[in-house]
Amino acid sequence: MAEQRNPVLIDVNEKAASEPKKEAENAHHRQENHIKSSQHRLEAIAGLHHIDAMLHEVEHDSLTTRAAYRQLQLKQQQQANLEKIIKLTHDLCRDEAANSPDPDWLYRFFEMAKTIYGDAMQNLWARILKQEMIKPGSTSLKALSLLETMTQREAQALQRACTLACTFGSDGANKLITGFRQPEQGVKRWFKPDLAERLALGNYKLPFTDLMLLMDLGLILRTELESGAMDPSADLALSGQGKNFMLTPFRKGTRIYYYRFSPTGNELAKLVGQKTHPEYLDALMALLSHAFDVNSDIGSTVNTKA
Repeated sequence: MAEQRNPVLIDVNEKAASEPKKEAENAHHRQENHIKSSQHRLEAIAGLHHIDAMLHEVEHDSLTTRAAYRQLQLKQQQQANLEKIIKLTHDLCRDEAANSPDPDWLYRFFEMAKTIYGDAMQNLWARILKQEMIKPGSTSLKALSLLETMTQREAQALQRACTLACTFGSDGANKLITGFRQPEQGVKRWFKPDLAERLALGNYKLPFTDLMLLMDLGLILRTELESGAMDPSADLALSGQGKNFMLTPFRKGTRIYYYRFSPTGNELAKLVGQKTHPEYLDALMALLSHAFDVNSDIGSTVNTKA
């Protein structure tokens, strides 16, 4: 039975609250309130992690006792993390045929999964475990190791990149299209550079800082690539957000600019899923329609050359 894969929503709250800030009496009071707030915040953090002894005037227990208690609390929390992931995995499972994952993989999975505390990331790890039982070898230990070290911000950046990703060509890799260029025609081609148009990914919640972040993680290749020269006699199939398109270039020699996901990036992309972004897809198709005849999978023409 084929699994219906739904996106794991990592973006908890993309819209910042827009409540107006109350004006403080003066800058001095605002600074004092900020310092007091940060002290209280630190005390809460230290207390939660059982490392607040020196913040109190009297240390009731010895350092050894406090260390032992902290380790006990840490192990209990890690046990709770694993049990939560197992429960989430159980809730995802249905009547699919399943196998036992490789013992070494399973051991490493549990060692890493016990350090996952956030609800959204625990849901993602539960989906990974289910997928590995249905199809052993689906997720490499390399991908798991990278996922373990990723912060929530990094995971959100990856999911936003996946939302804008599409596939074309024979490699099946996810790509982020950034524009195209097509050669000038006639005598102009000897005197003018190729015509190029670009799409700003930052307008669709993927700023260049996030793109660089994903490059640093090794999830997207650093170099912007360009496709081979296309010919009007050969159509190019493109898929994105569950829709299929056929592109026919108006001019011979047209090329597409794009960033390519790395093998590990493609692997993690399958795990986080892809949310829909109609505004981006419309903008991408509108851009490509300047150089291509774009036909959708339902046979309607998005745009044609005037």
